[in-house]
Amino acid sequence: MREGKGEHADWHWVRRSVHLLAPLLCVYYLLPDPLLPGVPKEQALVLLALLILGFEALRLILRFEVPGLRPYEAQRPCAPVLFAVAVTIAFLLFPMGISLPVIAAMGWVDPLIGELRRRRSDAYPLLPLLAYSATLLVGLALFYGPTFPVLLSAVLVSPIALFLEAQRFRLLDDDLVLVLVPLLLVALVLGQLPW
Repeated sequence: MREGKGEHADWHWVRRSVHLLAPLLCVYYLLPDPLLPGVPKEQALVLLALLILGFEALRLILRFEVPGLRPYEAQRPCAPVLFAVAVTIAFLLFPMGISLPVIAAMGWVDPLIGELRRRRSDAYPLLPLLAYSATLLVGLALFYGPTFPVLLSAVLVSPIALFLEAQRFRLLDDDLVLVLVPLLLVALVLGQLPW
């Protein structure tokens, strides 16, 4: 769906910019632990996630508008909150070597897909597939080396991620799905599942 001019178009570019900056959230892994005296960083992360979920619950119950949300998010959990849940799970359960490449791939490729679709470009889906694969491959190789499991992860997970991005889930946003499913798949291939 093409954004109109004015306020909607402005928020469109804000959303795109936030997506592109998503990998910066991985600074979490570099924070000291405890974050504050007597406050382990995992507890601070969970508290922040609970505050975000509480605000979202109030928004849905009281039905107040939040600037920048899409119209269809008025009656369901919004993308930023679902992304916050996904990132919280990623940070609590997975190492930075898996979380950073997956979050970078989602953060950079999802807006690319959106722009290519808006412009009805012939580069979709090949360009996003190549971009996702390259992001995952380079990111994982930086942490785990250029190994066969790293290559296998990029080759297997990329088409699955793009397939999932094209799906429409009634109550879930692809920002949640495109973090959690690739995290699990990459961790499985690399033998890094948290359980």
